[in-house]
Amino acid sequence: MSEENNKNDIFANNNGVIKSWKGLAAVIVVFVGYLALLGVLSAIPSLQWLAAPLFGLLFFVTGLIFLAMSNGSYNAPLFAMMIGTVLMFVSLSDKFVPSLRESIGSKGEGAIVAAFGVIMIICPFAVTGIIKARYNETVNATVAYVERHFSRSRKGHHAYTYRTTYEFTFEGKTYEVKDKLYTSGDHPATGEERELRINPDNPEKFYNLERLKSKSPASFIFPVILLALGIYLMVA
Repeated sequence: MSEENNKNDIFANNNGVIKSWKGLAAVIVVFVGYLALLGVLSAIPSLQWLAAPLFGLLFFVTGLIFLAMSNGSYNAPLFAMMIGTVLMFVSLSDKFVPSLRESIGSKGEGAIVAAFGVIMIICPFAVTGIIKARYNETVNATVAYVERHFSRSRKGHHAYTYRTTYEFTFEGKTYEVKDKLYTSGDHPATGEERELRINPDNPEKFYNLERLKSKSPASFIFPVILLALGIYLMVA
């Protein structure tokens, strides 16, 4: 793949959330401006209380953005959203309904932590169900070719990510479709067959369920710990 194509594909790994350099620049400007606003609020005694909920909102929105950009990795974005929710809950309840905070103590935070633990546990299964409902036709596709994209160099070794292009026939018509994302690690070789789920109304929209099937059981350890911590905070 040429260097020019590498440049054109630099935004392929964010699921279309950021599509151009202008979009990336806008995100950076908004982020820096938001941090500046937090700094200004922190310097004004009468408005200092706003800093905590706005900081929580920053965590929540950042987690939401990375959740939209993710490719089957939900724990980190959801954890950021959980931190943001706890910060907003604690700061706003302390400001406007302190009696509520006094009456429930740590139970409210525990309920939020436990809820996000449950969400992290069920999220992969829910996403798989949604994908199967949306892409409800199965086709056998052949790997047409695999693009290789230089990622980084470490200790004399070059690391690459890969993006696969598939070819399949559906209702007598041949389609060539390409993964949205570059991924690291194992990747199929040209000529191999893969089972894809497609939208029969728009066969160029597809999903490779292998990504979800390969999810490690170890990825559920952290959500279970969060759930246990949340329950402990509610009953302690």
